[in-house]
Amino acid sequence: MRRALRLRSVRAALIVAGLAGLALCLAPLLGAPGIESALVLGVLLPPFAGAIGVRIVDQARSEGGRTIGEVLEAATATGLLVLAVPTALLLLNLIRVPACAPLEGLGFLALGPGFAVLLASAAGVAIGALVPRVRLATTLAVLLPIGADLGEVWGFYASPAVYCYGHFGGYFPGTLYDPDITISLAYASFRVLTLVWWLAIVAGLGALIAPGSLRARWSVTRARLPLALAALGLAALGFAGEGEGHHLGHWSTAGTIEEALGGRLSGERCDVVYPRETPREDARRLVADCDFRVRRSEQELGVTQAQRVTAFFFRSADEKRRLMGASNTYVAKPWRNEVYLQISEWPHPVLFHEIVHVVAGNIGRGPFRIAGRASGFVPDPAVIEGTAVAVAWGEREGLTPHQWARAMLEMEVAPSLESVRGLAFLLQSSSRAYTVTGSFVRWLMDTQGRDVVRRLYLYGWDEALDRPLAELEAEWQRFLREDVELPPEARALAEARFEQPGIWGQICPHRIANLRALLAGDLAAGDDEAATETCREILALDEGQAGTRAVLVSVLARDGEDEAARQELAALVGPPMAARPIVWRAQQGLADALFWDGREEEAAAIYDALLEEPMDPDGRRQIETRRLALDADAATQDALRHLLVPPVGQTNDAATSMESIAALERARDDGLADYLAARQMMFRQRFDLARPRIEAALARGLPAESMAREARRMDAIIAFGAGDLDGSATRWRALLRDADAEGRRVEARDWLARVRDSRAN
Repeated sequence: MRRALRLRSVRAALIVAGLAGLALCLAPLLGAPGIESALVLGVLLPPFAGAIGVRIVDQARSEGGRTIGEVLEAATATGLLVLAVPTALLLLNLIRVPACAPLEGLGFLALGPGFAVLLASAAGVAIGALVPRVRLATTLAVLLPIGADLGEVWGFYASPAVYCYGHFGGYFPGTLYDPDITISLAYASFRVLTLVWWLAIVAGLGALIAPGSLRARWSVTRARLPLALAALGLAALGFAGEGEGHHLGHWSTAGTIEEALGGRLSGERCDVVYPRETPREDARRLVADCDFRVRRSEQELGVTQAQRVTAFFFRSADEKRRLMGASNTYVAKPWRNEVYLQISEWPHPVLFHEIVHVVAGNIGRGPFRIAGRASGFVPDPAVIEGTAVAVAWGEREGLTPHQWARAMLEMEVAPSLESVRGLAFLLQSSSRAYTVTGSFVRWLMDTQGRDVVRRLYLYGWDEALDRPLAELEAEWQRFLREDVELPPEARALAEARFEQPGIWGQICPHRIANLRALLAGDLAAGDDEAATETCREILALDEGQAGTRAVLVSVLARDGEDEAARQELAALVGPPMAARPIVWRAQQGLADALFWDGREEEAAAIYDALLEEPMDPDGRRQIETRRLALDADAATQDALRHLLVPPVGQTNDAATSMESIAALERARDDGLADYLAARQMMFRQRFDLARPRIEAALARGLPAESMAREARRMDAIIAFGAGDLDGSATRWRALLRDADAEGRRVEARDWLARVRDSRAN
């Protein structure tokens, strides 16, 4: 080791490693041992480790008297010393930043740059021993890990996968917006394969390299034939492992994904790959939806989608992550004409957005067919995502992107357009960045025509716009303030949606995401005791997780711990006060527990107070249904209690829900039971069964106008699903005419466009 430290390459590597460690400590997401810091070090350090291996071989030759084993030991120890410098800095940094999951973080460092440095050091020694010219050997040792990493980038380009495993770079999980990342069995098995390659190199060096001269000698190989055969056997095992990587989760192709999903159906413009157990009629709707979205995107963008689009629908976020790398993030690859989503409600809420990415690729630049500088190699997410939001114009919680953007302006949390240009987009909260860019691009399209999108894709902001961006931004903001109306609930909804910072500013995002997944399992199982423990573990990491605290209020209240529940609710109310919808959710959870416990007056008081708040229509309808139950006869109250607030330790499935609905039908003469049954059938795409139920609900009448409004909307959707295009169009035109909110008008126009497309095709 002391000899190695005399080498300039080693000292340079130690300096670079130290500077890298300090730089990592300055970024919240990178400043602790974890997947991100492991990835950075896995890309940065192996070229240095390879060069060090070559230089130690050269040093040993000049000094003489050393075996290849001693050289390999020195190179490995030196490479690991280089890794130890930033690792120590990251560990020291835990004094000032939260220690989210330190053991798992160290595991990522060990599996990532740890194995990478081990392999690069051995490869550097091998190259130094086999290539006589030191400078050439050094260059090759540096280029080997870089070339291997570029090969993994090619895998990203040439396959559906957004993740990649590299023997040097380590594990790249795929998307920035998926924080639920852990050390998986696939990663562990991949590092077993790395170890096989390392052993093959070590055995090969032992079988080839003569002591003293440290050069390959066939006479040595003949004398060490068993070792040579072991090296060949290990290399063969390594190649076999690489070839079987799709079974181990190391890589995937369109073919392996299709094999795992099992279903395929083609339409006019789309090929849809879906889970084999999906009913055939549901699959046909997916195909029709995809075809419609392709045609609609072409119309909006004024381009022609030259190739067929393939849409992959996965069973769950977990399966999607395992097969292509992204879990809760939906993905499109325009250069492959493919989109990747998980099965959701019909029509799929995100399919249009992802299809726009593919169709816009017909304008995009370079091999990735996207907007950005240097032929798309430096992408501009503001243009890419802003265009998708602008074209796939829709509503979320009843608000359009224009309304969300205006709410952000009033809250003074809207990022400037300059701050989301280019790769700076990724530093912002995704909800804020998507919204402002989508609203701005839509405003450009409405005021300057759709050609502006083509110009943005081809030339970027400065060349595509007819005026400076700051001037256009001021005009757009003036439009939002003067021409965009906000419903009463908009400000409160925006508080909840935009309070979360971007992933780069979050505390322990991966650990918290994994705990949230655990909490979801606890709640689904009805295990309130485990849910309480998980909530407290999340809040111990980040007290600002208001949504988790709202869940804790509900769980404690269900367990009869009123005082503890009210203390947690008081923490939400503040000061500082959490976003109002989160507080309302906690108050509803407390009222639900009181409702089940028979404390009706207390529950009613909370429900009544909530109805005074500016809630979104869905939230208000839920509260009105509960309030209705409290004022109803005993049979109605019991049926609704079991339907809306199941007992502690139990959850509702379709069978138990329908049993409660049947009891409700026996107790009441109005259409409430039919309405609730129609919802159950509609969510399962049984429109044949839902249609008579929703018609009966409307004929018999509903106890609240919010329910009647939702029933009319359901009636229009069900008519389309049942194949009655004329009936659906008539209903949507009536809803459009009577709509009192822009979000409802946007939805009605989209459905009417769907009806026209279905008639034409």
